[in-house]
Amino acid sequence: MTASDDACVRGFLEGDGASVRQIDVWIGQVLRYPGLRFGNDVEDVAQQVRRKLLISFRGGRFQGTASLRTYVWRAAQHAAIDHSRHRRTRPSPLSIDDVAEPSDPAVSPEKALLQRERRALFGLVLGRLEEPCRELFSLIVFDQLSYAEIARRLRTTEGAIKVRALRCREKAVLEYKSVTLGRGGRPLQEEGE
Repeated sequence: MTASDDACVRGFLEGDGASVRQIDVWIGQVLRYPGLRFGNDVEDVAQQVRRKLLISFRGGRFQGTASLRTYVWRAAQHAAIDHSRHRRTRPSPLSIDDVAEPSDPAVSPEKALLQRERRALFGLVLGRLEEPCRELFSLIVFDQLSYAEIARRLRTTEGAIKVRALRCREKAVLEYKSVTLGRGGRPLQEEGE
């Protein structure tokens, strides 16, 4: 080990500015090679190299069989290889700007078809119910009113509305079964379709 390499190692361990800068120059010569394409990761990899060098120098692993510059270059090359392997096995996280907005569920052709079929089935069943049930379902489903509010609007008791809603649901279930019987849950075609 030459005296200048020994002094640079001691300076690096003690935080001497000149020694740290010299080692950073050597690290940069390896990591800033354009073919590596580290982009913003250069400083992260450089920090890993500095940490490994610090551990190596403290452990007395640098024997001086090669120059300090070669030793630092090798450490930087190994860190670059490790980082490249890691980047290949685990893709880098996307920037918030690269993440697309959630897509509309209706965009999926399958979901759009299922939604159309459900609406057609609901319309068919609703059309087969009596007017009082259609009116009640309209207040419950579309207007989203509570039983108490519906009772006030229809000038009756809340209990009467609950009983009427239960009976209308039972009728709707029977109509649903009659519409879908033998059709695998799909609505029957209306005449003229």
